[in-house]
Amino acid sequence: MDKIEYQWLAETIPLKDALKEVLGSSNQGLKKYFSSKQLQRLVRPRDVLELPLDLVNHLMINPRYTGPQVRVIAETDDYLALHKPSGVHCHPHSYADTNTILNFLASQNIFSPLLVNQDNYDRGLLYRLDLETSGVLLLVKSERLHRNSRENFSSSVKRKFYWAVVEGEFDQEGLHSHFFRGSGAKGAKQKVSHEEMEESQEGILAVKKILSEKGKSLLLVSLKTGLRHQIRAQLSHLGFPILGDELYGGHSAERLFLHAFRYEWIDVIEDSLPELFERFFDLDRALKMSHDVLREF
Repeated sequence: MDKIEYQWLAETIPLKDALKEVLGSSNQGLKKYFSSKQLQRLVRPRDVLELPLDLVNHLMINPRYTGPQVRVIAETDDYLALHKPSGVHCHPHSYADTNTILNFLASQNIFSPLLVNQDNYDRGLLYRLDLETSGVLLLVKSERLHRNSRENFSSSVKRKFYWAVVEGEFDQEGLHSHFFRGSGAKGAKQKVSHEEMEESQEGILAVKKILSEKGKSLLLVSLKTGLRHQIRAQLSHLGFPILGDELYGGHSAERLFLHAFRYEWIDVIEDSLPELFERFFDLDRALKMSHDVLREF
């Protein structure tokens, strides 16, 4: 069932006023489901109208989860750290969405991060990872911490590290700074340049090669800024697109091989089990070598 019936017993009023009275919806939210002409139509007592469940349950999180396994990495009184698999969205955009981390939390009755920031669908998330990216995802459990962390996220998170797999022998180690500007529909792809562009933002990262095996290189990336698609676009600009990242020139693969490996926040949170990375590398060896390299950043 994707619709629900409502019957108004009040006086004759415009549909938009009836919906706001019953659902508490703003005019902006209603326009997603009804035209301006429909919203002006008069609703009489005893009229019955079918409403989409997405409207009735606006900003609610569906407790049904249909994605791959999510793992809890760590939990304190203040925050929750999860392993986000590749192919899972961070948060829904409507009640109909069921393949997101927040749906997983609702399905497991883990409500604390869902009770934060309830006027927005991203709830207690401190940041987002792309659909194709796996790894550490942090959520907070209180409005105070959410507000403080969002306002001071760059200073709250001391360091952010990612694992990326590229083809060939990587030879671009070091600190890299480029300028980014969104292109295409809604900035779906980042344009990268050494020179500053109009309305561009500077993106900075540092890269170390951990291992080269089976014709591929495992990189440890220290993300200094946090622009959309930054690691993907910047490594591609350096001539080494991430395996599976066809948007930025990478070869087709079972997944995009980018993994949020380590976040140094209040605590140090690591996710050392990225799916399918062991196809190319000895992960125990890669983990030890990564920890050795961390001192160099």
